[in-house]
Amino acid sequence: MKRSCVLIGLVLALLSGCSACPPSTQPYNCLVWNRENVLDNNGKTDTGPWFEWWYYKVILPETGETFYFVYGVVNPWDTANTDPASRSYVGFGSFADGITVTQNYAVADFQASYDRTDISIADQRAVRGGIAGHVFDGTTDASWNIDIDTKWEFNAMGWAMFAPDFTNIYWYPAQAAALFTGTVVCNGKTYTFEDVPGYQDRNWGRNFPDWWAWITANHFAGHPDTALAAGGGRPELLGLFEPLDGLAIGLKHDGIEYNWRPNDGDLQRFTIDFGTWRVESTNRQGYKIEIEAKAPCDSFMDLVFMTPQNILFHDFETLTGALTVRLSKREGLQYRLMETLQSDFAGIEYGSATATALDCHEADSKVLYDNFPVPGPARAAP
Repeated sequence: MKRSCVLIGLVLALLSGCSACPPSTQPYNCLVWNRENVLDNNGKTDTGPWFEWWYYKVILPETGETFYFVYGVVNPWDTANTDPASRSYVGFGSFADGITVTQNYAVADFQASYDRTDISIADQRAVRGGIAGHVFDGTTDASWNIDIDTKWEFNAMGWAMFAPDFTNIYWYPAQAAALFTGTVVCNGKTYTFEDVPGYQDRNWGRNFPDWWAWITANHFAGHPDTALAAGGGRPELLGLFEPLDGLAIGLKHDGIEYNWRPNDGDLQRFTIDFGTWRVESTNRQGYKIEIEAKAPCDSFMDLVFMTPQNILFHDFETLTGALTVRLSKREGLQYRLMETLQSDFAGIEYGSATATALDCHEADSKVLYDNFPVPGPARAAP
């Protein structure tokens, strides 16, 4: 197992200029690219590598169907599409059917607002209260029209969210818990749903990390208002170095928000690789969270992203993972277990710049799952 003490985060907080941080009402769910130049009205345009996307998922608990939707752009400055990686795109996936489709558009087809959630890619839209779109790749024909009622938004990165270029990738679960109502049509089959568990987050930055993990759930047995959002990996800080691995974790339970952040100096130890997701973290408020997640190998889909550097990044994801969360509180020298939470509809993913296409028939994958939850090799911080 890995243990990281990240007091360096407290030092970096002082060095990152947080005394000039925007107020907490900054719209993380809006366009981030070139925002500083626009606010300064200096006439400059950021033409460096950049990616930005809005990701949504919905669960139909009664049938087990799960879908994802994504709206994104790479190199939004490149409206002439001079770079081979530049594009805007809309993505769709049906996990029950093993379908994933990405429909690419020109960068010029992308528009987004700096002061509200309002994204347009050609005739496709995503706003704060809903999404609508369609894809067709010659085989899959899918469309969706969904209303969204937000229940919990979580600032996963804390003060680091206010520091431009502090890290190469940012993550914000803007709707870590939400209720979705609407329809999805996939290859002629219509799914209609009302007030089912939904989720939406954001990623943006200049390049992808060496590895990335994500564990979310907002459909816990016996606890309909509980939600978990955990994400992280090995980011690059200040464009210079990769000092630590870590995950930002948020839990909303019984109306209380708990958080554990590496950049706040919270202690963590974990083993994460494809097939093994085990996390333990303690925070300065005296709370401990333990997370264990797993899913059959063949329930994962390989979501391939092209980075701004035109490099393929494989991301293995499922939305029907088995998740156990234990929340404890420190009393004296020991921790008292407060709650054990279970979900069979957890979003789990592992992405890596060195991963290749997923093959669940490989011997290594079988061993990985047959031996869960025995910890795998620890990821040690440099």
